[in-house]
Amino acid sequence: MAAGETLTAGGEQLRLLFFRAGGERFALDVAYVREILAPREVTPVPFVPDSVAGIVNHRGAIFTLVRFSRLAGLGADEPGGIVLLRVPEMAVGLVVESIEGIERVPGRLVAAGVPEGVPAPAAAFVQRAADAQGGFVHAVDADVLIDTIYQLPGLARAAEA
Repeated sequence: MAAGETLTAGGEQLRLLFFRAGGERFALDVAYVREILAPREVTPVPFVPDSVAGIVNHRGAIFTLVRFSRLAGLGADEPGGIVLLRVPEMAVGLVVESIEGIERVPGRLVAAGVPEGVPAPAAAFVQRAADAQGGFVHAVDADVLIDTIYQLPGLARAAEA
């Protein structure tokens, strides 16, 4: 992403999935979304980082579920939905607080300053932005998010040691 721009699509409209995690609002390009699921029972997995919720079987495939709020450094929240991602060579999903829906927005979300008294998430894949109505939203850089998820197996091996 270019400095000062977030989730751009040139002169076209973006289709974004809006969701909540850690009490905050996020936007993710739907091009990275495989499917949205209702909350379901998750099988825990030992020796994984705290950001990994566990695994779930969906249509015969095993997906690793990542707690988005923990990965973003926002603490814990109640799971209210699952976003399965399109990630090469990995079946992975995000556990989020709630799903708001998919919306079309004009061309881009614009980077915005941090409102007074609200700490910015420490995660490299999150940027502050304003939506089409000027409302505050965290724009998720899906490529950086996926790179972060790819690093989780290494963290799990370190936890076993």
